[in-house]
Amino acid sequence: MLEGTTVNFRALEEDDLKTLKKWRNNDSNRVHVREYRLLNMIHQKDWFEKIHKKNPSEFLMFGILDKKNLLIGVCGLTYIDWKNRNAEISIILSKKNWQKSKQAIDTLNLLINYGFGELNMHRLWVEIFDNAPQNSSLFKKMHFIQEGILREKLWRNGEWHNSTVFSLLSKR
Repeated sequence: MLEGTTVNFRALEEDDLKTLKKWRNNDSNRVHVREYRLLNMIHQKDWFEKIHKKNPSEFLMFGILDKKNLLIGVCGLTYIDWKNRNAEISIILSKKNWQKSKQAIDTLNLLINYGFGELNMHRLWVEIFDNAPQNSSLFKKMHFIQEGILREKLWRNGEWHNSTVFSLLSKR
């Protein structure tokens, strides 16, 4: 288990998949993720097996627990490029306006420390769609630097949205 101030991380379990499916299919989350389909348990189980069987892993995912040991979110490092030592950050917390919470900051700090300290990554990055400006605010607060804008990359609710890539480099 990875321990933070307000949250802890643990390995994801198959029993978590039903909850994760509910969070991913939630309208407030679906608008700013790449997946456009409503997910079912077949999708969830396929994803779970894929991330646990590939070696070396391209996805390291964690359940986020509050200090009462309740599952409150999921996060991880995805699209890991072991040769070039970079990975994407992925995070969903179940509460509304999670981006403004101490738990969001603690989650990102744990991921950053794990990515740079434990895995020896050089670059952590995130892609944020412009229909979720609160996500951009959180990563800017965490000192991620805007690298570029991918124009009209996401189609949601009848309109195109830009995506912005932010990154953080290891302190070397």
